[in-house]
Amino acid sequence: MPEKACRECRLLSTGSVCPRCKSASLSDDFSGLVIIFDPETSAIAKAMKVKEKGRYALRVR
Repeated sequence: MPEKACRECRLLSTGSVCPRCKSASLSDDFSGLVIIFDPETSAIAKAMKVKEKGRYALRVR
């Protein structure tokens, strides 16, 4: 099953509902991938306003 990106929080998942924010607004049209391991010290996580580790899309359409 292909991954989809949540339009609200940009988390990548394979389900039909985002496991983090519970949004059903998912898109298979996304670009870029960033994996956040330690959001407290990551400059990218701070720029993306991510507070939990996971796989995120950089851009969701």
